[in-house]
Amino acid sequence: MLQGKTSSGFEFSLDENVLNNMELVDALAEAEDDNPVAISKACVLLLGKETRKKLYDHIREPDGRVQIEKVSQNLADIFEALGNPAKN
Repeated sequence: MLQGKTSSGFEFSLDENVLNNMELVDALAEAEDDNPVAISKACVLLLGKETRKKLYDHIREPDGRVQIEKVSQNLADIFEALGNPAKN
């Protein structure tokens, strides 16, 4: 199990096997072009629907919106934490 916390304070726990998924790699490659659909797909593939909802609720604005930039930043934070186990 891989665990960590994003800069916004979102705590996550992932099965390490989730990273061995070519569809996740494809979605991340598409997300590089700020494709919000790819960002959403990458988020589900990485976190699962339940944890994605927890992330969205964590960063939700007072008006109810979930900003794409905040989702992208949290995903980047997760990958940074996974690539640097000392930060977990």
